[in-house]
Amino acid sequence: MAPAEAIEGTAGLFWFHYDLTGDVLYLRLMAARDAEAYGEEDDAGCVVLRAASDDRPVGLTIVNWWKRFNGTQGALPDSVNEIVARVEPGAERARHAA
Repeated sequence: MAPAEAIEGTAGLFWFHYDLTGDVLYLRLMAARDAEAYGEEDDAGCVVLRAASDDRPVGLTIVNWWKRFNGTQGALPDSVNEIVARVEPGAERARHAA
């Protein structure tokens, strides 16, 4: 069996895709998943995705997510449930992004 390269799922109002090999977490509001968007880097080095139509936040991309927010001593997540539990704080941050 080949190891997984990505994990995808939902956490509340958000869809997520976690690239295990690149350590990149992509969050997107389910309601705006197909909306055209552009990204701009915030002060924390995350990319806030905004709807092209009205500039409202619709997602967040976090490079080095596991390393930055879950500690370097822990192993990579091994289940969708673990990812969801760890994604929820980032999803809340994306929801409140200004």
